[in-house]
Amino acid sequence: MSKKRFTRGKFLAGVAPVVVGAPLAAAHLGRAGGHPEQLASHAGHEHARLGHAAMIGADVPAPGGPNDLDALLKPPPALPHQPGRVREYELVASDRDIEIAKGVTFPAWTYNGTVPGPVIRATEDDLLRVTFKNGSAHPHTIHFHGIHPANMDGVFEVVGQGESFVYEFPARPYGLHLYHCHTSPLKKHIHKGLSAPSSSTRRSRARRRRSS
Repeated sequence: MSKKRFTRGKFLAGVAPVVVGAPLAAAHLGRAGGHPEQLASHAGHEHARLGHAAMIGADVPAPGGPNDLDALLKPPPALPHQPGRVREYELVASDRDIEIAKGVTFPAWTYNGTVPGPVIRATEDDLLRVTFKNGSAHPHTIHFHGIHPANMDGVFEVVGQGESFVYEFPARPYGLHLYHCHTSPLKKHIHKGLSAPSSSTRRSRARRRRSS
């Protein structure tokens, strides 16, 4: 017994009348004064569509003032290389409801009260000393991307509620790196807001030659 093959052409031929007929039926409903409930539903969808269209550009009711994020958008300036320099930072984990749109809040886990956390800025070979204090109701860490000793990795050194830990390592290599919480479940801690960039500026080549 031969089997019938359902080809792409037959599929399109069968679907085409439905695809073409649906807009025509909707247009007919609007013109001919269809069932009141159907008309009300159509009007509701149109209102929602226009409402979403208004949430664009300057019409978006953004919370806060124009300079509220300057600390995140304008990190500390880069410094010239200086042997033995220590760059110290303090990060505090805290639970905070953040307003992401007018009247809309997100229950975030934050570094220093913001999502993302503050930018950590250094010059290559600076000694970074980051004091981490956990003021959250959950255990947290800081895992820095880059090169650092194993005991500064922020994967196994879980910091409990009310506890603190000091991370200390040279800023290497230069570039833009991520830091984030590495407590399990990892994706939840990042999703809740515990991530931010760290930036290490490259030493000048002239200084590299003089120091080698």
